[in-house]
Amino acid sequence: MFLITLSSDKFALLFSSAMAVVIVSLMLFMSYRLFASNRRHAYRSLLTSLAFILIQQLLQIAISLELAPSAPVLAFVGKLLEVYAFIVINFAIFELYHRRRPRTRLWFFGLLAGGLLAAVGDILPVALSSDESWIGAIRSAPALDGYLLLLGPLFVLMFAPHIGQPRKYMTSLWIAFTMQLSSISSVYWAPEASIFKTIAGLLPVFYYILLFAIIFERVVEILQSVYRSSITDGLTNLYNRRYFMGRLDPILKSDRQAGVIFCDIDNFKKLNDTHGHHKADGVLKQVAALLVEETDGIGLAGRYGGEELVAFVVGPASAAAKAAESIRSRTEKETIVTVSVGFSMASPGDTAESLLKQADQAMYHSKTNGKNRVTDYAAMGRPEGPAAVPKRRKG
Repeated sequence: MFLITLSSDKFALLFSSAMAVVIVSLMLFMSYRLFASNRRHAYRSLLTSLAFILIQQLLQIAISLELAPSAPVLAFVGKLLEVYAFIVINFAIFELYHRRRPRTRLWFFGLLAGGLLAAVGDILPVALSSDESWIGAIRSAPALDGYLLLLGPLFVLMFAPHIGQPRKYMTSLWIAFTMQLSSISSVYWAPEASIFKTIAGLLPVFYYILLFAIIFERVVEILQSVYRSSITDGLTNLYNRRYFMGRLDPILKSDRQAGVIFCDIDNFKKLNDTHGHHKADGVLKQVAALLVEETDGIGLAGRYGGEELVAFVVGPASAAAKAAESIRSRTEKETIVTVSVGFSMASPGDTAESLLKQADQAMYHSKTNGKNRVTDYAAMGRPEGPAAVPKRRKG
């Protein structure tokens, strides 16, 4: 066995590094899973920067526990890793919100090159003025320390206005700035003052916790966006047909009162031909927004296909009838088109598919009897068979 005695400075550094290793390991695992499922450049940048940070923190733990020699070259390599990790992780956070553009790429490689030049600037004077090798003669890295200090304010100007969490991000940068300022003070200005070493040792914990919060929140936003895009229509933002049916079926199986509303925009093909797709798409989005407003809190709206929009309302027949008529009347008043609407209330044994077919037949009845009206499927009477349902045509 060997005895390890830690000064207060080394204890702060050990505690900080141990906490940082845990937090960074969690971020590294999360980034790896994201990169494995979606090989975005931002996730690769995160992996690279977190690997740099993890190596640096493990190196600090080894030095604190005297498992590795407290050699100047190790401290110098650790400082260079810290600079590169800080650059890469800030660019990675930016890329979680924006794609890397040529100008951003130029800044990225320029700052990495600046870090390398700062390292050379620390080595050259020592190598030229000392008889011994620079590895043994180097005692500090003022150029790298100064460079790292300037990076924080630079990233505030470059990235903070473009990050979705500007307050958290700016706070993390100011913590990093204070941490580096304390580190510089403990080495160059007041080496006898232990307070600066303690601050420089403990602040990384808060920095990595805040960094984890920023990355985690953004990843959750991305995953929610991906999920949302998988269940909604890209043009109207209404739920797609598969999701709509999936939500309707459990309601019907629970024997709750529910009705389906089926809407078809009148003369939509003519609108497309005379005013163009851009105008027609705008009208489609207007009508979709009306469906969302009229079913908010009582049901769900979706896009069935083309200019056909659907909704279901949970409640009595009067609620479905009121929503259907409101959709028709508001469309006539608030847009340049009208809609033909049909609705049907669920009966025992109905499925989402059968109920939609009934509402579709009621809508077709409205379409073939003057358009711009609402038809209740129950008021039509049950058709005798398939031949009783006329073949639908668009328009």
